[in-house]
Amino acid sequence: MRWVTVFLTLAACGEFSESVGAAAPLGTVWQLVRVNDDPAEGRLSLVFVSGGGVRGALPCNTWRAEQTAPLPWFELSEFAATTRACDQAALERRYTALLQSMDLAEVAGDVMLLTAPDGQSLEFRAPTPEYPLRAFSVQSESVIIRKRV
Repeated sequence: MRWVTVFLTLAACGEFSESVGAAAPLGTVWQLVRVNDDPAEGRLSLVFVSGGGVRGALPCNTWRAEQTAPLPWFELSEFAATTRACDQAALERRYTALLQSMDLAEVAGDVMLLTAPDGQSLEFRAPTPEYPLRAFSVQSESVIIRKRV
C-alpha cells in the first residue's frame, strides 16, 4: 500500500525526474526536521551535487555517498563519513544507519520524505523563511556550501 501512495503522490506532482537529485535542485541544503513523527535532534543535512553525489553534515562530522537510483527509489552507495570524536556519536550512528536504510524518496516543493521498508521515515526541508538554514559547512570536490542564519 505504501508503494501505491508514494507513486500516486509523485504522479500528482508532475513529471518524474530521473533521480531524486534531479527532483531536488542541486546545491539545495536539505535539513532533517523529523525522524518518524518526532522532531529531529541534532543535525543531519544533505546536498545533492552533480554526477549523482550526495554530501551532508551530521552533528559533528560530514559524510558523502552516491545516489543514482531512479525515482522513487533512494539508495546510497559508497557511503563514507569523517570520524571526529564528539559527544553526539550515538546520535550520529543512529542517523547514518537510518539514512542508509532509506529506499524511497518523495520530493514535493521544499519537503523531501525518505522512507525505509520497516516504515521509518526522515523528513527534510529546504530552507524557507519558516525553516531557515542552520549554520554549517559541507565540502566536496564539486561544491562548497556555507550558509548562515
